[in-house]
Amino acid sequence: MSEVTRQQRRKAHREYIKLGRAALATGLSPRPQRETVLGVALIFKAKLTEHSNNRRASETAGLAQALIERALTARPPTAALACRRGCAYCCHSFVGVTAPEVFRLAGAVRSSKAGALVADAVRARCGPLKGVAPQDRIGRKLPCPLLVEGLCGVYADRPMVCRQTTSLSLEACIDEYEDRNRNVQVPVSPLHLAHAGNVHVALLAALHAADLPAEAHELSGALDLALTMPDAEQRWLGGEDVFGGLPNVVQRPRDLETVARRIADEITL
Repeated sequence: MSEVTRQQRRKAHREYIKLGRAALATGLSPRPQRETVLGVALIFKAKLTEHSNNRRASETAGLAQALIERALTARPPTAALACRRGCAYCCHSFVGVTAPEVFRLAGAVRSSKAGALVADAVRARCGPLKGVAPQDRIGRKLPCPLLVEGLCGVYADRPMVCRQTTSLSLEACIDEYEDRNRNVQVPVSPLHLAHAGNVHVALLAALHAADLPAEAHELSGALDLALTMPDAEQRWLGGEDVFGGLPNVVQRPRDLETVARRIADEITL
């Protein structure tokens, strides 16, 4: 890349970052401008490359989660959700998470004062789920290891997949939970999907641009490992393949990966 082109790209990046900062304050729209998503991705990348900060991955996940919540607050769904406090059918479904989210969850468990969220107790509940593929979870009623008395024990730090998981039909949720119909399609809130999806693609792009692994992992196996290894985040940031021994059971949509890599190319000088 010529120096002129590099300077032009730097100038464009500065403008994108302004848009990204505004989005962090007010939330992304369901159909954000490309330049705004680029700005958010650049902000995530900047956090991921704070090399003196050993918690920069989990802090980036925190930025992503906060952005989704701000978007939902600014632009709430109009459709009536069937979801209610204590309704935990979806908490028996497969969850795929990125490494930054895993490290944030592990930190939330370690800092929790709830007895059911003691690391050893959570790890014990992780056991039955480790390596179980999505299609093998249906009907088995295996609860998330972070589910405590019908409630998410780390709700404020829950993964992006959980933030986009909503239902417009309680009956469909029960059908899936009971495995009454393998072809049941739970109707979801398009707005929740859009808000979480927009932030997800920006995070994936930032990981690629920062030369960090962007793979998704099954929550229980990854969380068990992160809780076993106190310095997992620091080792992962240092280039160690911390999750290399986990079975690869998460298949990300190809179009999502394609978009994320295109954005990564655009935010890389």
